[in-house]
Amino acid sequence: MFVFEIQKYLFILARITSFIVVAPGISHRSIPNTSKVAFSLLLSWFVYSSVPDIGVYEHTLLFVISMLREVIIGLAMGIVVRTAFAAVEMAGMVVDFQAGYAMGALFDPVSGTNASAYGRLFYWIALVVFFVGGFDHMLYTALVDSFGQIPPGEVLLENFRVDRFIYVFANSFKIAFSIGAPMILVLVTSDVTMGLISRTVPQINVFMLGMPLKSLIAMVMFLLILSTIMNMAAQNLALIPDYLQQVLGIFR
Repeated sequence: MFVFEIQKYLFILARITSFIVVAPGISHRSIPNTSKVAFSLLLSWFVYSSVPDIGVYEHTLLFVISMLREVIIGLAMGIVVRTAFAAVEMAGMVVDFQAGYAMGALFDPVSGTNASAYGRLFYWIALVVFFVGGFDHMLYTALVDSFGQIPPGEVLLENFRVDRFIYVFANSFKIAFSIGAPMILVLVTSDVTMGLISRTVPQINVFMLGMPLKSLIAMVMFLLILSTIMNMAAQNLALIPDYLQQVLGIFR
């Protein structure tokens, strides 16, 4: 009985730990690894009682293979959640490119990538909406439900289909464009207007005037549509359970 309980807990721990490694928020590099490990151990203990019982694995090789499958499904779920946040950040990066801020992107040691101004700002907005809107509880429920849909040790890879991931990524691109569309449209309009001015009044130095003007327009537009950005970010995060269901269907 003791071996059965240990194996069950290790299966749960493998899925939750691999999920936390890539999921946004808790996987942030500013959070100490010891805190992440402690959170994984504690969360696995809370989930343990609600997970169906499993059989004892007498062969070590079969147990290791099943553990690896739990890691794979945990990583897949974490990547899906990260994709929902990446869609919002991508909208900010497109705005940065159109506003001329892309050239000012610097390496962010916390995220390990080149970070742009509006890209990181949109990401933090999504993270605030995630916790304030109670989506963290929704994600916890979805994570616990995944053990009911796919019990530990019963992860199947025979029906693995890439089209489920393509659906998630394609929908994220569509949402990213929808979030950034108002600001992009206004910035493109300002570019066209400045081009017409340069043709009609050649004496005006459009290049020197255009960059600060676009920065001002981008900032004003951001403040005007901030509530819209937050609402659309919330709508995007609300789709996470649907995304997870799409991915979990691969492993059944």
